[in-house]
Amino acid sequence: MKIDEIIVEKQIDEIPAGGLGQMAKKIGSKVLNKVPGATAKSKAANLAGQADLGDTANNLHKEFNGYLGKLGKKISQASGEDFTAFLKTKKHNTSATIPSGVLNKQQLNDLLMTASKEALAGKGGMPAEPAADTGGQAPAPKQKQTAAPKPSTPKAPAAIPKDISAQLRKMSPANKQKLVGMLQ
Repeated sequence: MKIDEIIVEKQIDEIPAGGLGQMAKKIGSKVLNKVPGATAKSKAANLAGQADLGDTANNLHKEFNGYLGKLGKKISQASGEDFTAFLKTKKHNTSATIPSGVLNKQQLNDLLMTASKEALAGKGGMPAEPAADTGGQAPAPKQKQTAAPKPSTPKAPAAIPKDISAQLRKMSPANKQKLVGMLQ
């Protein structure tokens, strides 16, 4: 059994990354981190990365919604032009094609996820200045400048409750591997 089979996340009008899926990824990451073995640690890191991406997308959604509020608009009235202007305030130049006109919810969520992936990967930064006339001389080599992703405050790893930890220690290695398989 996989964690996706336990927690069925349906569209509940959530922002880009739904709360139930985020919670499942965070808990799964913490549990897998306690299971011995490189495969479990690797999957735990992947789940933690997915949770970070979701948190970044949700934070970007909140900031975009605040930006729209300053324009006197609601999120349902957001246009591609509004999103482009918002990204410029963030000094982020996305590689995604931003449609013009009012964005539907799925389009907006896709754009937020793409911008979040780029920010976490250190991509999408805008150049600091437009190109200047060099007076016939060879242009100076360009330095790559990217928008720095928002530093996430390091969270102390949550401790697994003692009763669960005790049960995990009592499990045989085979059963621990089965648990890892169920969580993947």
